[in-house]
Amino acid sequence: MKISARSLCIGCTAAFLGGGAAHAQEACTTYTVVAGDNLRYIARSAYGDADLFRVIYNANVAVIGEKADLIEIGAKLVLPCDPAAPVSAAADPVSPTEPTATALATGVIDPAKQPLELVPELPVEGADTAAPAEDATAGDATVEVTAAAPEASAPETTAPETTAAEPAAAATIAPVRMVTGNGYAPFADEMLPGGGMFTQLVEMAIFRADPTIPYNMTFINDWQAHIDALLPSQAYDLSFPWIKPDCSGATMLSAGDQLRCDDFVFSAPFYEIVDGFFALNDSPLVSATVISDFEGKRICRPEGYTTGVLESLGLAADKVELTQPVNATDCFEALAAGKVDLVSIDAEVGDSAIAQIGMTGMFTQNPHLMALQSLHVIAHKSNPRAMEMIVQLDSGLIEMYESGEWYDIVSSALSKTALQQ
Repeated sequence: MKISARSLCIGCTAAFLGGGAAHAQEACTTYTVVAGDNLRYIARSAYGDADLFRVIYNANVAVIGEKADLIEIGAKLVLPCDPAAPVSAAADPVSPTEPTATALATGVIDPAKQPLELVPELPVEGADTAAPAEDATAGDATVEVTAAAPEASAPETTAPETTAAEPAAAATIAPVRMVTGNGYAPFADEMLPGGGMFTQLVEMAIFRADPTIPYNMTFINDWQAHIDALLPSQAYDLSFPWIKPDCSGATMLSAGDQLRCDDFVFSAPFYEIVDGFFALNDSPLVSATVISDFEGKRICRPEGYTTGVLESLGLAADKVELTQPVNATDCFEALAAGKVDLVSIDAEVGDSAIAQIGMTGMFTQNPHLMALQSLHVIAHKSNPRAMEMIVQLDSGLIEMYESGEWYDIVSSALSKTALQQ
């Protein structure tokens, strides 16, 4: 299983003070916070990219505070210069009574624009299934993220004197190791802005919990290996996004789903999906209204997806012919070729996969038969550090809901996905 690496600093956010849109801001100036602002809104207005909010945070830690859970109305924030603008196009110098603007941190990198670099095989024992051969653009990748204290190169990021020794101590803390995968647009894919919607949500939750938590992000496309080997062996601490099976005992679970309930802990729900069925446009299965119409059919559901949604609907292994390829696109190609009758998948991933293979307009989702599922971050119960991190993520998620930043990330990601389709 090969992985590739590159640097990334994306996705987290700071505090929110109300419900309105941010006022106009410009880079290379200072900005006075008003009610309704948060760092994502300010970064979008100043740079055209909300994911550059951490640049503003790093330049204003002394004003915002290390927890970043509140930006005071009336606070004056330095807005570093836009990296895309020529030096000569920078704004006029600010008033001597205002803080001096600093250059935009060069460590902030858009993952979609960076070349991949192959690194040695992942040293994990017990991972007996290798990822399928793929081209370089779809390979597994490691995204290194350091969400640590502000960079020392920016004068405005000097921490209070009482905490001057803390950055050095924090550097000795091993980063939280997170693993996700490609091919799960719009939620997770290294070629999507910010690594995908769910990646951005997780990173913001970490930032909300504690901006100094160090972590790294790895994209490994063998999703099943995440739960079979990578988390149990503690090669990684957390994986996302995963559907939580019904662990209440109300339904009979498959062996795989029972294992998830027994051995893993799930975060609070980060996002809710509509899990349904796609068929060819002219198939009578598009208008089916009872689940028994699907019995005996050939159903494709990607590997790593819980089969609990099928079993809860009465479509257990003895009722259907189930195919589980690695990628969602494989399912739709099989459907187009007449090799399967239905694709069982959530609507947003299905639409993205169809657009990716250029088959938009060939398939229709059944509007009558579907189930609501939620997506989570998971940790293996044998890893106490990961269990603690789940608690921190949950606390950060609550702050995101309260601030409106959760909605900002989701709406932005979905609108970009719609434009691509």
